[in-house]
Amino acid sequence: MERRRVHHPLRYRRARSLLYVIGLFWLWLWLGSGTLLDGLHHSPVHAALALYALAVVILVSIPAALLAVIRMLLTHPRRGAVVVALPVAGQAPREDQHWWYGEKAS
Repeated sequence: MERRRVHHPLRYRRARSLLYVIGLFWLWLWLGSGTLLDGLHHSPVHAALALYALAVVILVSIPAALLAVIRMLLTHPRRGAVVVALPVAGQAPREDQHWWYGEKAS
């Protein structure tokens, strides 16, 4: 029995979205995180918590980005995939919706 590889485009899209979010986080970290920490100078406890949270998110974002890249490579959608058009709301269906059970159903 021949087994074909199952492609999951939703997993690819989720991984791509995660990479976008991580990229935006690193951009914010590079451009504006200093302003956030500077604004917390009145409370050393809040500044320490914010600095700790940034350090944790930085350390978590690196392996998360690597896993997202790996998932994108493993679940890359095929170029010749079949595209199924969904019916538009308010449009009449093309076939009888109950074609699968026939006329003998009670």
